Amino acid sequence: MFYGLRDETGAVVAVGEKQISPEWQPMEKDSEEVRQFLQRQNSSSQDLDIQFIRVLDDLIELLIEKQTIQFTEIPEPAQQKLLKRRWYRQQLRGNDDTTHLIDPEKGLL
Repeated sequence: MFYGLRDETGAVVAVGEKQISPEWQPMEKDSEEVRQFLQRQNSSSQDLDIQFIRVLDDLIELLIEKQTIQFTEIPEPAQQKLLKRRWYRQQLRGNDDTTHLIDPEKGLL
């Protein structure tokens, strides 16, 4: 048995194993509402994970660029993954990349 909290429209906004307050209503574990809520939460969690991975990618690239760490100091399996992600992101950017303010081929001067 789960307990669910609904918003003013009746949509399930939280699910738990314990009734935290009288507003939390009993719900069957295998109900469609519980399944949909958990599916939405999983999707949101995956989106946050993907965004966080992008932040870590950018942070690692910045640390390497500033020579705070050397690429060769990173373990070999991680190097391979970073190279694959770097290649993939470059393919996605293509010629429409607006993140580089200076054309790497032309340089600053």
